[in-house]
Amino acid sequence: MIFLKYSVDRIEEGIAVCEDENGGELTVKIEELTFEVKEGDIICKTDSGFELLPDETAEKKKRMATLQKSIFTKKG
Repeated sequence: MIFLKYSVDRIEEGIAVCEDENGGELTVKIEELTFEVKEGDIICKTDSGFELLPDETAEKKKRMATLQKSIFTKKG
């Protein structure tokens, strides 16, 4: 079964505002999660609730750091 993955965009008043791979938005009450979540985390909705994907979160952060470095590094 394919589950949608979401990136936690921001946390507002006990609500995690998440974005899926297609730009769709999902809001989740923090109390519904069985783990601590912070902005930038990748989570997945499963049949039993939500799951934190720490390896994918780390990979996303690594890609973003590489992108920022390439943008801000002067060429020539």
